[in-house]
Amino acid sequence: MCAIFGIVGPYDEAAARRAFATLSHRGPDSSGVLSREGLFFAHHRLAVIDPFPEGAQPMEVEGSVTLFNGEIYNYGPLRRELAEESFRTRSDTEVLARAFLRWGSDMPRHLRGMYAVAFWREGELHLFRDPFGKKPLFYAKVGESFVFASEIKAILSLFPKLKWSRGRLGSYLFYQSFISPQTLYPEIHQLEPGGYLRYRDGRVSIQTQEVLPRKPGGRKRSSEEIETLLKESVECRLVSDLPLGALLSGGVDSSLVAAMAQKMLKGALPTFTVGYGEFEKYDERRYAEEAARHIGTDHHSYEMGEEDFLRCADAVAAHLDEPLGDPAAIPLWFLAEKVRKEGVEVLLTGDGADELFFGYRPYYEILDIQRAADLKYRNWLRNYFRAHYSPNREWEWYKRAFEGSVLFRSSAELLTDLQQNRLLKQNVKENASLEPISHLAERFGDPQGAQWLSYIDIKVQLGELYLKKLDRMTMAHGVEARSPFLDRRLVGELLECDPQWRMGEEPKWLLKRVAARHLPSSIIERKKKGFSYPYMEWLHRSGELEVIDRVDRELGLFRRETLDFLLERSKRGRFKHQLYAVWFLCKWLEKHNW
Repeated sequence: MCAIFGIVGPYDEAAARRAFATLSHRGPDSSGVLSREGLFFAHHRLAVIDPFPEGAQPMEVEGSVTLFNGEIYNYGPLRRELAEESFRTRSDTEVLARAFLRWGSDMPRHLRGMYAVAFWREGELHLFRDPFGKKPLFYAKVGESFVFASEIKAILSLFPKLKWSRGRLGSYLFYQSFISPQTLYPEIHQLEPGGYLRYRDGRVSIQTQEVLPRKPGGRKRSSEEIETLLKESVECRLVSDLPLGALLSGGVDSSLVAAMAQKMLKGALPTFTVGYGEFEKYDERRYAEEAARHIGTDHHSYEMGEEDFLRCADAVAAHLDEPLGDPAAIPLWFLAEKVRKEGVEVLLTGDGADELFFGYRPYYEILDIQRAADLKYRNWLRNYFRAHYSPNREWEWYKRAFEGSVLFRSSAELLTDLQQNRLLKQNVKENASLEPISHLAERFGDPQGAQWLSYIDIKVQLGELYLKKLDRMTMAHGVEARSPFLDRRLVGELLECDPQWRMGEEPKWLLKRVAARHLPSSIIERKKKGFSYPYMEWLHRSGELEVIDRVDRELGLFRRETLDFLLERSKRGRFKHQLYAVWFLCKWLEKHNW
């Protein structure tokens, strides 16, 4: 796991090296630079596989130069397919280089893994990003120079005059993040998950390889078949030359991954969880400890207090290149710090299970509300909803159903169009939240039904929010995170099944059948709680929310009456997430001197 950075075109070498240095946290083990006229390729390395100098980057193979951030889990079989006798290293980087020489732009079809990779060959730059968006890749063309990097901060270091856009804040407030290819900076773009970019002679061309089945078949898979696929996915993610552990919340997803991993390892797997002391209603450490005892891991439990929260919030706001509206980023930062201090540098996680196995209760509500579109005499209800606004998201859902608009726009949707209209001092058009995801809706074809729920959540909630959070928070501490549920083969097999069967009558019924062979019933059957912790209590108690007023006085972003509404309701546990997103936006703006 690493950082990649490159420039094609004219550059100042001292400035290029300063920009490259901003990414050093992602690869603390070593660094490499290839500097030629019109070409700067650089790499910070976290040596997880083949930690020997022969695996260093930039790597030159048969006239092609490679930069790679990620892991290729099927690199062993690929190595054999690509004439193993010709290899000079054991690294998956060389496998990628030779795969590109063999298959060119079709290379991603042969890969199982997470990656952002750059190749320079015969005067042409080729960039690829994995289909789920696990590894980041940003780019910009400024003047005669084309630059790409693992994080935006390197591009901003090189071109400090690039500014964020007030007009793009809506995307953040809609989805807690920015949807590819957009970023907060109009001149900087992120390559879409599954994207392939080619650059030559000042021209950019982009293609996107779609690997998620949009039109499922009617088949079903037994829980034994799903278990076999998940076991294989976990097993191939245990390959590491560095110490490996797992996050363990005590829920089904992370507990099942840890249980399977523990059975495949010789020693005890280190597992990690965080709790919140005086706030028992949020603290799930007892469930994590129960799961750890059952599966036999070496469990580490930490307590996060208000001072820890405030310290980590400052660090997260300073580190991130764009605001991120997920409150879970801060305890994840805290936990990644602890994990690294324990000497663990590779972590397994349970990300993706809810989106694949329908673990969110609103999925079932959405499909029920969707039937309102079929009401023959719905005009009266449509007019009534238009005239009687409610700040709750269900109001927006019914309104969309009656109007025939795309109802479900991902579980990441936080502030709806009308909610933003009431919050911001700018006009937000109806269905403005569709614009950032319109390319996904068009690609899917008919954005409704159970298959759409999984598809758009994998693309948006996972690809643009959760995996972004996971990468930034862990890599800030030189820790690599791996997500076995988001394996290309496992996801493909599941999404080719009948989605109504996969959904069933209750959340995650199919995964629970698998888990029953590995975990106690008390873990499997306990009521699902959405991740939460006392961030709002700490924000009110500490006076941190005053940053909203400070920023608003300078920038005039918000309507006072809506801010007061959110502040008052949040004290009673409502609209907490919405207020958090507003607070973190203001904190980020202040940290980055707006």
